[in-house]
Amino acid sequence: MKLINILTTAIIALGPVAAVAQDQNMTEQRQVEREAYQEAKRLNTVDAWDIFINNYPESFFIEQARKFRDAAVVNSFCNRNTSLEKLITYIDEEKVQEPRIRMFYANLVNNPTHSYRYEHMDVGFNGCTGTVRETITFADGSRKRNNTFVFNEQGLLTQSSIMGSKGNVVITTYTYDYDNLHGYRLKTASRKGGATVDFESFFSTHDKLEIITSDGTTHKRKWVYSYNDNGALTKLVVTDGDKRRVLVYNDGYIIRQESDGKVFRYYYDYDSATMKKYLIGINEIEENGPGHERKFNYKIDTHGRITNVEISQDGKPEMTITRTYE
Repeated sequence: MKLINILTTAIIALGPVAAVAQDQNMTEQRQVEREAYQEAKRLNTVDAWDIFINNYPESFFIEQARKFRDAAVVNSFCNRNTSLEKLITYIDEEKVQEPRIRMFYANLVNNPTHSYRYEHMDVGFNGCTGTVRETITFADGSRKRNNTFVFNEQGLLTQSSIMGSKGNVVITTYTYDYDNLHGYRLKTASRKGGATVDFESFFSTHDKLEIITSDGTTHKRKWVYSYNDNGALTKLVVTDGDKRRVLVYNDGYIIRQESDGKVFRYYYDYDSATMKKYLIGINEIEENGPGHERKFNYKIDTHGRITNVEISQDGKPEMTITRTYE
């Protein structure tokens, strides 16, 4: 009996010691977590926060760590150096798209000089970067035209060299401003040997690109953007002096145009390999007649870029456009 009492007394005596040891272990664990958290905060990268969150899922700092990680994701996309390729990958692959990144992307590609918006001979560039060399061959034997377009890593046009019908070449250089809230915006267009046109951009209360204006030497141009409740572009109204164009969009592609009192409908074919749409027809709608029909027959490369397109008007060959990419 005495032995039992002695053992009981010893166990009772060890209780506080065990509790102290447990508290000490908790304190040491909390210190390790704190140091890991401070290191992740110092690095402030997506990878650093992912490592912390995976290693310490029950940490006292876990909620704050998740907030910092979400902010790091946004910062990794919404910055001056983010490439168009990186943004496209995020927009195409992420099931839940962060609103700030979507806005940054929309402000970029809705720019009229972006490779998703810049139109030449009605054939868009479908989103590209680098140098594009283009040759236009006319079916009637007219002079060939050789054009060059240079897009930066964000897909914004930085220089165009366009040949006219008489062989004259117009070279235009474009510059852009940038701020962390709205991203890129068109600043100037300078024609070699000519004047420089200044542009000014205005944004909505939700920081979406809403209006672009230019003050040219002879007339002003204006782009006015409209969006649906999901933030997707639905309409673009372009006024150029006394001319006015209304472009209606669906899923990022023009489906209708009103210009000079005429109405045009756009038709596309979807390529499952590249997950892009390609313009295959433009029909001019007339009240008293079938109107005119323009058709496009494409060849594309493995990146989904147009390498050759044959264009016909009302069943007759009109021109062939050939493009190479560097």
